[in-house]
Amino acid sequence: MGDVIGTLTEQAASDLNLSKETLVVQGGPDAFVGMIGLGTIRPGQLCLITGSSHLHCLITKQPTSAPGTWGAYRGAPLAHTCFAEGGQSSTGSLVRWVRDLVSGPGDDKISYKVLDDEAAAIPPGSDGLVALETWQGSRTPHTDPLARGAFAGLTLAHSRAHMFRSILEAVCYGTRACFDALETAASQSSDMPKADEVVIAGGATRSPLWLQLHADITGRSFTINENTDGPLLGCAILASVGAGIHASVDDAVEQMIRKERKIEPREDVRKVYDRLYNELYLKLRPGVKEVFHAISEVRGGDASEGRSSNPYIISPSLLAADW
Repeated sequence: MGDVIGTLTEQAASDLNLSKETLVVQGGPDAFVGMIGLGTIRPGQLCLITGSSHLHCLITKQPTSAPGTWGAYRGAPLAHTCFAEGGQSSTGSLVRWVRDLVSGPGDDKISYKVLDDEAAAIPPGSDGLVALETWQGSRTPHTDPLARGAFAGLTLAHSRAHMFRSILEAVCYGTRACFDALETAASQSSDMPKADEVVIAGGATRSPLWLQLHADITGRSFTINENTDGPLLGCAILASVGAGIHASVDDAVEQMIRKERKIEPREDVRKVYDRLYNELYLKLRPGVKEVFHAISEVRGGDASEGRSSNPYIISPSLLAADW
């Protein structure tokens, strides 16, 4: 990435109103470019790219492969690096689903700010309401296209604020599981220490509550850069190298990325979430696995023969399947 591969075609130059001599520079997959745009290009650096789903990327010393992770990929995102990857299928898309659900029909949706404020008033653990975020299957660390989402512990005392907070917490629990799997895989072939800092990009950076929950539940510091659109800035960095403005991607990262602030875990809250993660979340997933797999046999409401009349699975990604 960052190499000049040619110039604009005549048609492209006309459409863009640019010179045909404009350079075209090699880009790459969103996660690869996003890592560059966040400045995570050295062993031990960890980033989280958020959107409709979460991507977790750890630069490693060796291209080690292990269960519960993807990779590690040799020569990625740059020729002299390796990185391992984790993923969650339903994160921002799940938060939006809950917002739309509690808003009711019509275009007048409750703002995320209102839901954040309501959820912030609920204590850690959502008064006993625990969720699984695997609405569209599970990517890592447990690859299971038949996994589904769940609320456990619902009572008549729970409100929309409890539901919203429990979903935010569930995504963060899943993120912690992905981080742990990545570092376990990396430690098998090197003495790489735990990555205590995570550079984060995307939609989750617009929610102070969700940012804080990511830090509290994973027990790590989260860094927010001045530009939180990692893939977009990564494209600009690669273009600057191709155009000769910077000598290398490493030089461009040093010059173009500026850290803005950090979110630190609150020690007292982290301890509460440690217990909830180990005693509730980690036990809930395997506890409902067989039920989820049985549900997959009767989806669509046809249980007459114990199987769905539709034998096909529509897969939004290679490692997660939806209805």
